[in-house]
Amino acid sequence: MSRRLRVARGVIRYSLRKSLWVVVSPMGEGFERCRLLNRSQAAILDFFLSAPDRDEEAIPPRMKAQVEKWLSPEFPLLEEAAEPKPIQKYEQLAIGIYREYLSARGLEGYHDLAPYYQHKIQDPFRQFDKVETTVSHLYRKGHPALGGKSYGEKFAQALVQRRAIRGGASILEVGCGTGLFGLAFLSEVKKSAPTLYRTLHYTFFDLSPAMTASQKQLNKKHQKIISFSHGDAAACDFSRKAYDLIISNEMIADLPVIKLSRKRSRKKGPEGEAWDLSRKLGLDFSDGPPDFILNLGSLRFLSNLSRALKPGGKAYIVEYGSPHGYPVEHFITDHKEYSIHFGHLLGAAPPLGLEGTLHVLTDFLGFYPSLEVLDSLSHSALFTHLLPFLGIEADVQRVYTKPLLMRSFPRIMSKVENLSYVPLRSLKGIAYPDGFYVLELLKKAG
Repeated sequence: MSRRLRVARGVIRYSLRKSLWVVVSPMGEGFERCRLLNRSQAAILDFFLSAPDRDEEAIPPRMKAQVEKWLSPEFPLLEEAAEPKPIQKYEQLAIGIYREYLSARGLEGYHDLAPYYQHKIQDPFRQFDKVETTVSHLYRKGHPALGGKSYGEKFAQALVQRRAIRGGASILEVGCGTGLFGLAFLSEVKKSAPTLYRTLHYTFFDLSPAMTASQKQLNKKHQKIISFSHGDAAACDFSRKAYDLIISNEMIADLPVIKLSRKRSRKKGPEGEAWDLSRKLGLDFSDGPPDFILNLGSLRFLSNLSRALKPGGKAYIVEYGSPHGYPVEHFITDHKEYSIHFGHLLGAAPPLGLEGTLHVLTDFLGFYPSLEVLDSLSHSALFTHLLPFLGIEADVQRVYTKPLLMRSFPRIMSKVENLSYVPLRSLKGIAYPDGFYVLELLKKAG
């Protein structure tokens, strides 16, 4: 059977001058991802760009030698037009269970990132630009996916609409990153509810000295209503009944986790604490594997948070994870984090005097799932390879629509061909964070 061939996904071309083009293949290695094409090679690429795919038998003989080179792994500009087999639901479930097994197998005892955040981070913006980009950092600027708002602005808008911010409220943000979230949050409240804003007090709480310094520098315009505190969220016993609202955005995956076994239950050390706390909170592990990971730090944090909230106060905790799945390992450039079992946190809420509700982050903030954005392979080809090849510095950590690209790079975009756009919901990850959840907690009166 004759093969059907097409331009490989993610291949883009840039017109350098009339007889010379730069072509980028995101599947290549190193600097070879950018290569120059002459006029005759560009004509062959045009042959494939002009149709969805081409039957191999219809390819002119003069092109065949070049076509075979472009099908090779060294610089694949072309690929066979075979559609990938969709993953079925049962396959996704099996993959999830296998990842839980591997993560538990790979963890020995207790994992705590507190020393990493307290001592290693020196440059907060580099941390979130290069090491661990978060949803809030990716959407730190106004974006059409959020109705023109930034992540922090949209979060404030959501809480104001839910009447979660009272007049005279004392607000605590735990794990505040660069301070951009707090800046956007407070700026939006000031803009949309100025009378309410003047009655607030907002405390930034962080473990990292470098992060605290950044928060202070960025939030000078709110200095009349803000203060700063330092400590470990999993270990700090916050002031009792001190806060009307507590926010923890994309932080609790950094808190300690521990490996437990249903075959044994040690009574001392961190394992003993984990089993004691789990029994106190009534957690059920019967659905878990023989060896599993527990979000011990998150449970400690919830316990501390329940004491810190005033009766009728609320907390909003944002992180990636699952309502049912046990924590799995995520390697992020230079450290490991573990996803959150939100079912355990929901189960822990009532014994702590809290009423819990779980929301999908994309629904909570009102993301526009059908918004057309640059797909991941085109993004990589453009920002990781073509723009650096042309000597152009660009904001890689952003989700780009076609109008955003045209406004950002008007001279470049008029010469770039074959960029691919997809609905935002197809990107997943932090670009369309439907694997992230918002745990809303209400402190019951009495």
